[in-house]
Amino acid sequence: MTGSSPPMPTETRRARQRWTIIVTSTGGALETFDVVVYGFFAQEIGRAFFPASAGLSTVTLSFAVFALGFLARPLGGIFFGHLGDRYGRRRVFAWSAIVAALSTLLIAILPAYRMWGAAAPFLLLALRLTQGFCVGGELPGAIVYAVETARMKPGFSCGIVFFAVNMALLLAVGINLVEQRTLTPAQIDTFGWRIGFLAGGVIGLFSFLLRRTLPETDAYARAGDAREQKPLSVLLRDYRGPIAVGMVASMLVGLSNGLIVTHAPAWLRLLHYEPQRIAAAQTLHVVAISACMLLIAHIGDVLPRRYLFRAGAVLSALFAPVFYLTLARHQADLRVIFLIAAVVASFANGTFACAIAELFPVGVRYSGVAMAINIGLGTSMGVAPLAANVLIARTGWMAAPALLLVFGAALAFVASFGMRQLVYGKEGALCRLKVR
Repeated sequence: MTGSSPPMPTETRRARQRWTIIVTSTGGALETFDVVVYGFFAQEIGRAFFPASAGLSTVTLSFAVFALGFLARPLGGIFFGHLGDRYGRRRVFAWSAIVAALSTLLIAILPAYRMWGAAAPFLLLALRLTQGFCVGGELPGAIVYAVETARMKPGFSCGIVFFAVNMALLLAVGINLVEQRTLTPAQIDTFGWRIGFLAGGVIGLFSFLLRRTLPETDAYARAGDAREQKPLSVLLRDYRGPIAVGMVASMLVGLSNGLIVTHAPAWLRLLHYEPQRIAAAQTLHVVAISACMLLIAHIGDVLPRRYLFRAGAVLSALFAPVFYLTLARHQADLRVIFLIAAVVASFANGTFACAIAELFPVGVRYSGVAMAINIGLGTSMGVAPLAANVLIARTGWMAAPALLLVFGAALAFVASFGMRQLVYGKEGALCRLKVR
């Protein structure tokens, strides 16, 4: 057959773009859901899989497994990012979901220490490592799809991805809230903590089915000869600076989420806050940050994203001591503090992903985003709860985790000066790359 295919009608193309963004959003959603569920039930998981005579507290051991799972993400990100740049986004993004989903389901049904002894924590760690390795390609894949599918509004499209992430967070918070109100502590210890992992596994399987309907991104399909045959080698040779900027920028978001979302529930329970009050405050936090993030992401398509991100770094450094000191002293309403935390965090959360994706061209974008975000966001989010526990234990100061956020915010402020922004013309064609 000769001749070219007729152009796709504008409305049809836009409908396909909207569907693509919605489906790809499940990548970050699955990742976040598992993280938050683990944080909510860290105490119960620790008691289920570690003996009281282990030498360290069961909560600390539980967070250690949590952290090791995150440390596997950079390796998974490098692996799936390389495949995504070499062979296409679609297949890699689809198949990474199935193994992650199965790992989550197996955690839900894994027998406890009292039944399997030392094999139970060993298998929990193995499943967390497998899960972490696979989800290393999840959020980067969603970000790349968003940027390459909606070129006129890449920031807002990334905002939709993270809106879905927060909807998954809201679902996790909702499950926790329902369990706290309907189950006894003994029931949560026995089987309640497993419910969230069962739900996460089902979401992952459904996500895999949806992703099989995705087309390849237009940008990758058009790249042709511009595709790199050895994307990882090119990335490490020519884009070390952008990788460093992306890693440091991601650290602020990772520390914020790892401390306020994952670590805070266990921390607040040590301060004798009621579990129902904690769950209600975090629900408000998720709703607020979701709305604010979309607004900030939209503004980022009009104003330079780096300025918004930089403002978020400054606000985070100023607010972190307020958050921890007032809550440690019971001097503020839990809901008000978490609401303010949501507004502050939305500046970095709403801009960092698109800003990082714009640091890399199509040929190495999946690899670049995966490496930067998994090393920066993944490791900081995974290590933050454990580091916070260690800081508190060593200093005896309940507000010590604030130091981690201030440090991360200072580094992010410096990194914001290395951000660049892609500029598109009226028809969505790339015009130039400039620093703004």
